[in-house]
Amino acid sequence: MIPKEKLEGLRVDMQAIAELSAATGASYFKGAFRKKAFDGKPWPAAKIDQAGKRRRGSLMVDSAALMNSVRTSEATPQRVVWAAGNDKVPYAQVHNEGGRAGRGAGFDMPQRQFMGQADELETQIDKRIQTYMQKIFK
Repeated sequence: MIPKEKLEGLRVDMQAIAELSAATGASYFKGAFRKKAFDGKPWPAAKIDQAGKRRRGSLMVDSAALMNSVRTSEATPQRVVWAAGNDKVPYAQVHNEGGRAGRGAGFDMPQRQFMGQADELETQIDKRIQTYMQKIFK
């Protein structure tokens, strides 16, 4: 039971909670590139090239432009919105959702989701908010 005196002066800064959630989400989405997975589901492997060798380097992190384009576009007490892509990274959506990509005839891009609803992210945000709230009550 929380003493009445503590509750009377309690003010929870909802903007601080929104910003905490925003930072947690941006970090989680960028972490998908390091883990090569999203919400515990691994990305499809890279195709083998014509020489019979797998693609070298890190899947989806040649220049890190896509990963670095992940950002918070809005953080208010009412909602938190993340975004990815920009003029230099117009391919963010097709990587995240899969689908037709490329010029001319193009090709089918497998989905390698790095943003969206994720149970792992919700758990991380819940833990960070609980820690924040515990500090308020100390």
